[in-house]
Amino acid sequence: MDKPGVTTTVYTSRRQPAAGRRSASSKSVGVGVSAGSSFGGAFGSVTPASKVSAFDNLGRPENLPDEIAQQLRARILNESLAPGQRLPTEQELGAQFGVSRNVVREAIARLKLTGLVETRHGVGTFVCADLAMRPFEVSHDDLLELSQLIHVHQLRIEIESGAAALAATHRTNAQLDALKLALKRLEANSADWQVASHSAVDFHLAVAHCANNPYFVRIMGHLSHVIHDAVRTFRFRTIGTTRVEEIGDEHDQIVDAIARRDSAGARLAMRTHLENAMARYRTLLGDL
Repeated sequence: MDKPGVTTTVYTSRRQPAAGRRSASSKSVGVGVSAGSSFGGAFGSVTPASKVSAFDNLGRPENLPDEIAQQLRARILNESLAPGQRLPTEQELGAQFGVSRNVVREAIARLKLTGLVETRHGVGTFVCADLAMRPFEVSHDDLLELSQLIHVHQLRIEIESGAAALAATHRTNAQLDALKLALKRLEANSADWQVASHSAVDFHLAVAHCANNPYFVRIMGHLSHVIHDAVRTFRFRTIGTTRVEEIGDEHDQIVDAIARRDSAGARLAMRTHLENAMARYRTLLGDL
């Protein structure tokens, strides 16, 4: 269950890149700031409207706050906006993006939730000085390159194999019943690639719950969108093939080991399952 897709034929995001949405006639709106302002270094001095702004003009995406947040996030992570630097005001950002201040405010709120910016009342919004301490996140933009997909999948292997090992030791009978039910639903939906993607996420989350460690559940919940998108695409490409049956056998081995309270066996079964998935991903991407 990995995340295939480094192109739009494989990876399905909620939005398309801004450059692909706007028409040839659309233009970025350049709104300058004074050279003496605290963010003048990143955005330049007063800029005529004919000049290109620091950000891409949005056109009209499906979710404007998300699009703005992603552009700001990219500039923060590549340090075009340096730690501790003040962002333009809501009014200035709204003019540059061609949106209302309310839309900008929602985008800033998203960045606050991920620990990238902080607001100082009466002063402005600033890039957090210590970005290394921000909450853990895997965003959709992190998954647009094969190397990033592999890194995320390697993380999943280590986390989920450990969760399976703990599940075999710490699961309750009720949790084992819930895990078996999740497996049964997954098997029943195996022929429907869309439903099966949701059932697969439920199965992996059920394993995490069996570990009886809330941190496994939290991190698996965060990674669930990665798992879902991965399974959805892979199921679509493998419906009607023997691969679906092989995946089912791997799931059975995971549940059997957890039921036997075989910690080492559960760890190995989950690792084997996810390493096989990574190998299938590489094959799938190579076929595109």
